[in-house]
Amino acid sequence: MSYTLYHYVHCPYCIRVRLALGFLQVSYQSIILPYDDEDTPLNLCQKKMLPILDYSDGAKNESLDIISILDTKNSLKMERYFEKKGLIDNLLKEIGSNVHPLCMPYWIYTPEFDSKSRKYFQHKKEASKGPFHKLIAKKGIYISQLETILAREKKQLNEFYLTEDVDIFDILLCSHLWGMYIFPEFQFDDIWNKYLQRVGKLCEFSYHSDFWHSNNARPFNR
Repeated sequence: MSYTLYHYVHCPYCIRVRLALGFLQVSYQSIILPYDDEDTPLNLCQKKMLPILDYSDGAKNESLDIISILDTKNSLKMERYFEKKGLIDNLLKEIGSNVHPLCMPYWIYTPEFDSKSRKYFQHKKEASKGPFHKLIAKKGIYISQLETILAREKKQLNEFYLTEDVDIFDILLCSHLWGMYIFPEFQFDDIWNKYLQRVGKLCEFSYHSDFWHSNNARPFNR
């Protein structure tokens, strides 16, 4: 089956799907959309929301639904998410409420943005999160809160989060944390960094690799 992934590089929900694609060894065509492209997602799914997986049965734009479609052998043990949905959703909300205000002002200067899409992104996000310069002024608060969360959750790390084998929890958790690698004044401690890199290696994930190879089928070389 042929798969095309429409996505943004920075987006944690898009990163979820890229991690899953890599772990499951599914080849796909990567199409990175400019953030100000409204027509493509509307034409595919009638909603400006990415990621979108376009495949033989149509197009799907919910990250967990996409992963369920791809994971035909349940290698990521999706049932674990639904058993602990409240726990993981609350954790992701906690993490995101600090990662997003920290990283959004920096994401817009990564290679996926040009001046037009940068302006569009900033206008959209400032409408809901507030001016970027004010977010940057509060960075100490966000960093402190994130460090508290990571210190608390570190005791849940074995080889992977809560379990001894990689599963959907790791995909969800790593996708929300990975953006912090571009934040200039933050470093993960050794345990968290090794965990993130371990999952990234298993998923053949490199943050900006799809940007440099977008619009081409992505080969896997184990």
